[in-house]
Amino acid sequence: MLRASLRTSLRVLAALVAVAVVLVAVVTVVRDGRDDPDADDPGQRRAVAEGRARVAPRLPGEVLTTIGVVSYNALRHLPLERARRDWDRLTGRDDVDLIGWQESKSPAFRELYPQYRARGWETWHWPDPDGPISLAVSWRTATFELLDVSFRRMHRGGFPRETTDPFPARWVVTAQLRHRATGRTVTLLNTHVNQHIETGQRFERNLNAERAKQHLARLARMWDTAPGSVVLGTGDYNFDFADDARARPAGGITRAFRGRASSTYQLLGLDGLRPTRNTRWIDYVFVADRSLRTAGAAAGSRSGTAQIARHRVLGGYASDHAPLLARIRVYR
Repeated sequence: MLRASLRTSLRVLAALVAVAVVLVAVVTVVRDGRDDPDADDPGQRRAVAEGRARVAPRLPGEVLTTIGVVSYNALRHLPLERARRDWDRLTGRDDVDLIGWQESKSPAFRELYPQYRARGWETWHWPDPDGPISLAVSWRTATFELLDVSFRRMHRGGFPRETTDPFPARWVVTAQLRHRATGRTVTLLNTHVNQHIETGQRFERNLNAERAKQHLARLARMWDTAPGSVVLGTGDYNFDFADDARARPAGGITRAFRGRASSTYQLLGLDGLRPTRNTRWIDYVFVADRSLRTAGAAAGSRSGTAQIARHRVLGGYASDHAPLLARIRVYR
């Protein structure tokens, strides 16, 4: 009798444990859904190492599509196989459609560009050192058709006799693409700003910083004139967003771009977002303010067509930078 009672108790206990496991699983799924509730991206939950996605609620009006844009400083010193793993990892994501690369002039990267055509990716790059050889743009060919590419020099390089931290000439590459499903023109401004320009929320007193301010001032004007209904930007700006937003130094990103372009950091904040390099957020995705759709916009209004739906810093890459992924909702 005692044995039968014991067996019954064990069966009841096992059943209770099974129920508890199911309940934990259900709660976990529900919690994960709240952490990344963007309905535009079903099944896009990634490793915890990427941090929590910052998600914006939908605005009034019809969402035509959502596109994924990445800014990635790829580290030109990577050997071929490590660079290939980064390419495989990034282009293999189904929530990425457009990539602005920096430091992409290495032999490894030039060898990789054509290998991804068969996987549905095309890349524009400039092969000549007398031009933006360190900048490239890749796009998913099923999503975009390339219309045009142009580039503009922001300033000449700084030589060792002029600065203790020499730098090359800096450029902005402007790529115009047609979104195949909607017919919308999406324009990407990709750039790389000088290194060694920031100290304690302020600009360094050196040639690098002087030229960087010149770079930002010229790029600021390009936000107003770049063609297309959706104008976006990617780049390594080498100035931490948290420092720039707090101190707002003269000639800095926030002040130079005010009223012209807004970063994902401004629009969604930094809460839960890991830095893109060490402790700093220096890699950016922007949307031109004239393209921004505002919260007060009504359907059919003249408000812009683009909204930053979410952003996330991706983990597991070989570069000394982590890619910044932004998902952009495009409205009618």
